[in-house]
Amino acid sequence: MTQAESNLPATVSLPEFLATHEVGRLTLDERRLIVRQALLILEQNYALLGFKVARYGINPLQRLRLLDQRLARQDNVPDRELRLHEELVAIFNSLRDLHTRYTLPEPFNGVSAYLPFLLKEFVEGGKPHYLVGRLQDGPAEIGDESFGFGVEITHWNGVPIGRAIDRFAECLPGANPEARHARAVSMFTVRSLAFGPPPDEDWIHLRYLDRHGKVGETQLVWSVVPIETTTGGSAASVETPLAVDAEGAQLAWLRAALFAPDVLNDGQATRLIPSEMPTVFEARPVPVGDRVVGHLRIRTFMPTGSGVLGFVREFIRLLGELPQDGLLLDIRGNGGGAVYASEMCLQALVARPVEPEPCQFAATPLNLRIVRQNDQLKDWTKSMDQALDSGALYSAGVPLTSPDDLTFVPQSYFGPIVLLTDARCYSAADIFAAGFQDNDIGLVLGTDNNTGAGGGNIWHHADLIARLPNAADSPYRELPRGASLSLVIRRFLRVGPNAGTPLEDYGVVPRKHHSTTRRDLLEDDADLFAEAVKLLGELPTRRFDVELAETGGRLTAAFTVQGIDRADVIVDGRPRCTTDLGHDEGPLEIPGATGGREVRIVGFDRGKVAAVRTFTRKPAGLTLRKTLGD
Repeated sequence: MTQAESNLPATVSLPEFLATHEVGRLTLDERRLIVRQALLILEQNYALLGFKVARYGINPLQRLRLLDQRLARQDNVPDRELRLHEELVAIFNSLRDLHTRYTLPEPFNGVSAYLPFLLKEFVEGGKPHYLVGRLQDGPAEIGDESFGFGVEITHWNGVPIGRAIDRFAECLPGANPEARHARAVSMFTVRSLAFGPPPDEDWIHLRYLDRHGKVGETQLVWSVVPIETTTGGSAASVETPLAVDAEGAQLAWLRAALFAPDVLNDGQATRLIPSEMPTVFEARPVPVGDRVVGHLRIRTFMPTGSGVLGFVREFIRLLGELPQDGLLLDIRGNGGGAVYASEMCLQALVARPVEPEPCQFAATPLNLRIVRQNDQLKDWTKSMDQALDSGALYSAGVPLTSPDDLTFVPQSYFGPIVLLTDARCYSAADIFAAGFQDNDIGLVLGTDNNTGAGGGNIWHHADLIARLPNAADSPYRELPRGASLSLVIRRFLRVGPNAGTPLEDYGVVPRKHHSTTRRDLLEDDADLFAEAVKLLGELPTRRFDVELAETGGRLTAAFTVQGIDRADVIVDGRPRCTTDLGHDEGPLEIPGATGGREVRIVGFDRGKVAAVRTFTRKPAGLTLRKTLGD
């Protein structure tokens, strides 16, 4: 048995799946229930309805009302069920919002269709080209020895591949054209049937150029396989607010199972720095030209079994294992996860307090009822009440991440940082990129001209039911046969120089754009990393090492610094002394520090806070805080 087979249940062809799984089991009443619940949550709970209606010139509420009217005139005809699903998918996709989705019922919920290869895009001569990336089991499984990694696809069912991808992108949600295009490329050969009808074709005919430029053709059949679902429970959506592309999370698991099974099995096969979370982090030193920099990839912000604090601790630990003279922080393809994890990781990169992003509810009577009955949401109650009185569209903006929680995260990297993004960064990854830019942590380099632009906290239909658990007059009803709905319950706003700007649809525009090259695909991002190292050169190089020594009732600090010209010492919250740095002065004696429980040493560069080291007292003496809980 191959590694891929150990991670996946048995697969069947798409024609076999459609022939053996009954479609049309929903009664007419069940179909109308789904439509009416969709109308309710969009009208009364959705945080972005007015914004989306104005931005795209759409009327999803009227489309749902008309759909309900048509159902009222229909008989219970089974073959019309698939048309219902297609119409609901089209209505929700018109919102261009990956959080706000309709999930099809069984048998589509929980399965995906795929072809045995991934498609990768690069730009050459100003035009996009498409290569075969990883294959599931190699050329022998496809039946064509010349079809393999690195061959260029030119036609898809007789249609030029670029045109076929553009047509597919037009049908997808996504907050900007780049996001829809990037999603079309990533989903072209791996698709979740829970979020859209199955492919029209039973098989695909491909024309390609092999590595020698010779034209070849092959035919592949869609396969269908059960897939893990990662929607999050009701309690998690409030206690650990999520901002995630649920469909993207499902497909990321499937792509790993099909094309990188080592990640799901032992996770360490290709990593130079072992990680306790191999499906989340990939850390390694990378030689680029005449220097070695750190490369830390965050594939998701969804915590594993160790929770948000374990996620952040592992992030901090890996930062300490990497070269300290430059970091390429890579969130390409990251579909989001926990908002807390995203913003707490940001704090580990900077000395100044990170300003977390505030979020707002739509001001509606039903949302007010929900926040009044759930103590975790009490911070929005007063402003929501006032908004309904005054006719305002939104509640006040309140951060999900408490600034007090961020004070426990120690600065863990002091060198220059470049953040790598693409149009598949979404939700909590958008929040991370926006916070990185708004808090002036480093420079952003994008392989697309924007991120995915997802600016919302996602709730599922089950979360809404759980928020009014004992209300006999609750308007929410259980949906039949595994069908589900999700929505943005709160929208995020940016901070700092972009204060008040919605993150949704506008996303994060990088400082510089790098078009993916053929060499990037074939040689491990060689051109991208070279471009990123050039940007690192525009940022100041800093080092801030501090050693404390306690002898004879005296506390002294010795400094090894670069790019820091002053240090202030704060003991248990009280300023004790300051010193200029950059000379060969001896250790600094800190007055009034004997017995202090916490010593914070703040480094400045030309009057601005640039670095901070925190020491906490333990039985053995003052110890540098390296992670949460120290």
